[in-house]
Amino acid sequence: MFDNVPDKLTNYLRSAVVDFDRESFYYFAAATVALFYLHKSMVDPETSDFLNIRRTSRGGIWYGHSGRVILIGETLFLMRSTPGFPEFCRRMAGRDLRSTYFESYAARMFIEGGYQVFARPESGVRGKDFDFQAVRDGETVNVEVTALTAPNFAPETVKNALQQKRKQLPDTDPAIVFCILPESWWASQSLGPPLTKIVEQFFERTRRIAAVVFVIEKHFDFEKDGPVGYLSIQHLCLSHPNPRQPVSSLDFFKTAWEHTASATGEATQRRENEFFWWVDSIFATRKESLTAPDVPQMDD
Repeated sequence: MFDNVPDKLTNYLRSAVVDFDRESFYYFAAATVALFYLHKSMVDPETSDFLNIRRTSRGGIWYGHSGRVILIGETLFLMRSTPGFPEFCRRMAGRDLRSTYFESYAARMFIEGGYQVFARPESGVRGKDFDFQAVRDGETVNVEVTALTAPNFAPETVKNALQQKRKQLPDTDPAIVFCILPESWWASQSLGPPLTKIVEQFFERTRRIAAVVFVIEKHFDFEKDGPVGYLSIQHLCLSHPNPRQPVSSLDFFKTAWEHTASATGEATQRRENEFFWWVDSIFATRKESLTAPDVPQMDD
């Protein structure tokens, strides 16, 4: 039913499902998927500051942590059969987790749009050193992803990033730049109008880039420093009015990914993809387990 899922991974989760309720099992399954493919623990604070494992003022782990872990595990699972998957895993395992995760997140958008994704190892050659290619129905789209880190919004920061990334993309195929923005920029102002103006000016100087996509996280606390809340990842896709190489369609881009940890501590989110169906199929076997068996090791 679920192609290309290692039996070892499924069997491990089946052996552990008896210890979880449904909602916490999504988190555990996502963390296990990440451990299996990346050999990195998503429950270890030393793995990356991006995971932000912290206790809130009322106790309990901050909901943003579980949201990010589920995003990572879900994305890896959905990407497992794409040709570029081993290279994406190599990057996430060996480099900064935030930047490499968002490269995978961008690739996932194309996969959900029906593309095959081919990751490109670093070449160091100008015009050929971009992150991945997406291929569908004979069309190839070259994609570069940049994750900005400046704490405050500044137009020059965005302009410089777009100009630099433009140089890394060839003009032989449609090209798209993804720009990941720090969440702290939300506090500066409404970002839509200034970002749109920056990109319009950028498009006036180049026809190489068919579209620019901005991606940003936003957390909404149900209470100040509480363990529950709402995580949304917003997307803003701006298309060039007259690119040298247009993309056939950008309709597959979603406006947002959403994760909510409710007041009862339960997580709710869009579950209309193969990751959640797979986890649900494993959780359905929970009633068959009268006692929890020994959990097998994953490191051999």
